[in-house]
Amino acid sequence: MADKPVIYLLHGDDDYAIAQFISSMERKLGDPATAQMNTSRVEKGQLALDDLAAVVQTMPFLAERRLVVVYDPLGNLSSAPMRERFKQLLSSVPPTTALVLAISNPLQSYQDKKKKKLHWLQKWAAAQDGRVFEKIFLLARGAELTRWMQNFAKSEGGEMTPEGAALLASLVGDNPRIAAQEIHKLLAYSNYSRPIEPDDVEHLVAQVGSSDVFAMVDALGNRQGKQALRLLHQLLDDDDPLRLMGMVVRQFRLLIQTRELLDAGFRQDDIARELKTHRFVIGKIINQARNFSPLTLEKIYRELLEIDEAIKTGRVDGDIALDTFIVRLSV
Repeated sequence: MADKPVIYLLHGDDDYAIAQFISSMERKLGDPATAQMNTSRVEKGQLALDDLAAVVQTMPFLAERRLVVVYDPLGNLSSAPMRERFKQLLSSVPPTTALVLAISNPLQSYQDKKKKKLHWLQKWAAAQDGRVFEKIFLLARGAELTRWMQNFAKSEGGEMTPEGAALLASLVGDNPRIAAQEIHKLLAYSNYSRPIEPDDVEHLVAQVGSSDVFAMVDALGNRQGKQALRLLHQLLDDDDPLRLMGMVVRQFRLLIQTRELLDAGFRQDDIARELKTHRFVIGKIINQARNFSPLTLEKIYRELLEIDEAIKTGRVDGDIALDTFIVRLSV
């Protein structure tokens, strides 16, 4: 059995947690300059097996191991021969390389839910006798999200009351990246000297544009393009485009989930329980979901995920991407 895993199979819808895990691996490579020299990344859609084979065989420089991160490789592995070549490549990775496969959805979501079988990559990993480390990262929701916020605040040297965490969760939703940003601000505001209370959240979070964020995404859901665009331009004066994109992605995820449950015959209270979201919010989402066909919602959501990734990887400016998306949606 290998002393350390060689392949790290990280999958799930919590991209923030996956990014944090990878950052912790980078820190283990040494100082930032050394880590940079020993880290290679392959972005989504850019996987070339011959190139990857050469990269993973490269020896580390002034470090114990190299780190190679491949983002969402499955789209390049649609055929059986390609999957076999990929598995052979994985089997040949030397212990001087840590190869991370970062997949932005749970692997089971790529499978037929009725068959409940393991994904082919999981089957391969299970037979590798300790060479593969697999971990799933799922977004926290409901009470679990409140506990996550309290634990995160504690890990950063502060404290949050359950009531304060619950209020923050209601404002930022299931977006841990935004939640972490807001918790950092709240801890600094309290000087790390006392627990964060609901009053702090109301003062620092609810009053610095969150209400306008919700108005903006509601305008999108109601197909009020001009209103959404006006609010977006106001928000971009002071807010982070990535945070705003996170809120837009969350809104359309809720719209898709709500539309599916509506079409299955669920009522408002049932949908609120199923999605662990306040019934008042679900009431608004239900009205908005009726403005879109299921096919249109799925198309918009796929487009948003592509835009979100393009912003995070620096391929497109966040302000321009959001502006263009809303203009296109309004046509």
